[in-house]
Amino acid sequence: MARVDRLKTVFVDEIPEILEDGILYVSEECRVALHNCACGCGEEVSTPLVRTEYRLSMEGDAASIWPSIGNHDFACASHYVIKQGKILWAGRMSRGAIEAGRERDRRLKRPPAPKPAPIGMPKPNFVPPAGTGLVRRALNWIIAICRKLIGRE
Repeated sequence: MARVDRLKTVFVDEIPEILEDGILYVSEECRVALHNCACGCGEEVSTPLVRTEYRLSMEGDAASIWPSIGNHDFACASHYVIKQGKILWAGRMSRGAIEAGRERDRRLKRPPAPKPAPIGMPKPNFVPPAGTGLVRRALNWIIAICRKLIGRE
């Protein structure tokens, strides 16, 4: 396997078992883009196309993916950006920078903490709206049937 400088974008319904070098497979249904590492090491790179992971944009038939692809856990430790199908190599990141980025990613994925009620304000009590529950609907249905049987409708 050889290092590649470009990735051809191919949209697929099903992800192939074996990925070809130089091809970026995009599954809109699975919301993922896959390719073999651009360095040629043969590792499969998966980029989830969700708000808290990666963004894919198309310019003509060439894809761009942001943020950068950081294969820090692969033996190659390659790091690059895919811009309009071209591989733009980035420098290696320090372990501290990698961990800081991962922590930032974890924070983005965490649901926001509930805001505490202001001091001195009572906590609101949740009261379900009247007549929307299953029992109320069933009772209304029985009443409607009884009215039909008695001839009041």
